[in-house]
Amino acid sequence: MLPAILPLFPLPSVVLFPQTFLPVYIFEPRYQEMTVEVLNSHHHLILTLMRQTPEPGTLGETAPIFDVGCLAEVVRAEPLTGGRWNLLLQGKATVKITGECPGKPFRQAEYQELPFDSAMLWPGPHRRRLMESLDAFAASEGIEAQLKELLDLPLEDTDRLNTLAMALDFEPTERQFLLESPDLPTLADRMLQLLDFAVGGRSL
Repeated sequence: MLPAILPLFPLPSVVLFPQTFLPVYIFEPRYQEMTVEVLNSHHHLILTLMRQTPEPGTLGETAPIFDVGCLAEVVRAEPLTGGRWNLLLQGKATVKITGECPGKPFRQAEYQELPFDSAMLWPGPHRRRLMESLDAFAASEGIEAQLKELLDLPLEDTDRLNTLAMALDFEPTERQFLLESPDLPTLADRMLQLLDFAVGGRSL
């Protein structure tokens, strides 16, 4: 069982989704300390999106964050010179941050796992509509081959949509909008909205 308080790793432009992977480069001393603690214990942390880019000269120590993030497991760790690390994180679950806890150089948080209903019915017409929007988006971006590779992966529906959310060119706040989906139909509908918005030039 994981502890009730986990390290908090806020980033200014990255959103991680369950069952997807993210390489990260650790170089700040406080996050070097966080990495050593995580690797010597439970191998988990919470990655969350900053609401705004930190002020120049700061490291985001107090930057406001979205209170929904992703529980992540360190599945690979490569030590580098000077205490730096290359880590590979795998998203495990969506969590709500219920409070931050002082006492260490890096941020820490209490959290609760958010339920996600992957079994809720996703009607066929909605599925076809999403595929049409994906095709239109891929054509507008010139990424038809890459999209086909993603769609050919042997994944369940939720994992497939999460992988698309990580891979496609969405804005960080748009990815956050997807991460906060409570069930599969909502995730699909939100992705459809974003795809149509992007194909339309992200303008009204």
